[in-house]
Amino acid sequence: MASRTGQPIFTIQKANEAVQELRRSLPALRRTLRRIERMEDRLLTLDLICDRTVSPENPDLQDYLSLRLRYHRTISGFQEKLDALATRGYLLRDLEKGVVHFLGRREGHRVLLCWREGEPEIRHWHPLRGHDAPDEEQRHRIKKGEDF
Repeated sequence: MASRTGQPIFTIQKANEAVQELRRSLPALRRTLRRIERMEDRLLTLDLICDRTVSPENPDLQDYLSLRLRYHRTISGFQEKLDALATRGYLLRDLEKGVVHFLGRREGHRVLLCWREGEPEIRHWHPLRGHDAPDEEQRHRIKKGEDF
């Protein structure tokens, strides 16, 4: 089932199935992000070395150009992975903390099912307030047997 915005609507069971995939993909995404950050640091250094007056034969310039190409390819691949998660309806809220939301329904109202990396399964939900923003202050624990 999908919402009127085209976002898939998850049951708790379907969201918990998605959690299995996220347990593998979130650490890989964080590793890629760290690699991007290291490349950015190196590029800043090389940018200072390779100003407009540097000779084309300078090995630092070659390193800079090569690293810049790898950097842009890595960012592109990282964005593709984020887009793939969003396409499946996984709403990545915080990569560092591993917080992911899934659009669900409770008593006829749209809610966000909430999972945080390290939790064995979906344990909380948030009501939505205007424009699909979660009401973080109203985080509710899912009760055993509660229907979503």
